[in-house]
Order: sequence, then C-alpha cells, then structure tokens
Amino acid sequence: MTDISVMKSITIDISDKVYKTFRDFLELLPKDSFKIYDNDPDELTAEEEKAYYSVQKKIEKRDFSDFEDWDDLKKKF
Repeated sequence: MTDISVMKSITIDISDKVYKTFRDFLELLPKDSFKIYDNDPDELTAEEEKAYYSVQKKIEKRDFSDFEDWDDLKKKF
C-alpha cells in the first residue's frame, strides 16, 4: 500500500529577526514533509503591507476613520 500524504497550507508573517532561525528549523523536518514557496503570488508589495498594518493598528484602537460611514452612503442613494 502506498502512503499518500496530504499537504496542508498555512500563511504566516514572521519578523525578519527570526526568519532565518525559522527556516533552519523547517530544514530539520523530514525531507519532502514540507514545501516552501518564497514568492507567494498573493504577497503584498512593501507599500501595500505598510498600508495594511497601518489600518490594522487603527482598527485595534477602534479607529474606523479609513472606512466610509455606510449609513451616510445609504442616505445618499
């Protein structure tokens, strides 16, 4: 009987400070037990990533100023 492995995917953001250590850790795993895709096709540009984290921080502080007020928009239409 052939062992057919199913691969699962995860996406993570890792600090530059620990990136190499994390990659080295992955190399300790059994060969063919993982695949690394360095160039994620969905990867954000540096500018997009900066904007994303900026908005994320605002949302965490309950600052929704970057978003339209939907109630006001509904009234306009």
